[in-house]
Amino acid sequence: MKYLLYRSPGSIEKDVTKHELVAVEFGTDIYEVTEVLIKAAAQDLAGMPEYEGCQTAAYAPEPLKPFRKVKRYDYEMMGIVYPTHGDENILIDYGVAERPE
Repeated sequence: MKYLLYRSPGSIEKDVTKHELVAVEFGTDIYEVTEVLIKAAAQDLAGMPEYEGCQTAAYAPEPLKPFRKVKRYDYEMMGIVYPTHGDENILIDYGVAERPE
């Protein structure tokens, strides 16, 4: 299977055409590519100029929640930015589309 990782500029459900493809991974199932997707999301955030010098991380992909209106993705992830000078972490939505190779 092919797994396409997209970063959302806001809510995962809004402005889907503005979501940016940040990684493509191949594996037999989502579990095989989970660690690589986590690293890809964290590295994507670390490479953004506005988060320069911040620590980044990401949660593992989870099946898209049933209440979500967007149908483009099969899984959703959350990227996290830990600002060096700030009171709150910054959360970024990611979507993962599962496609046949």
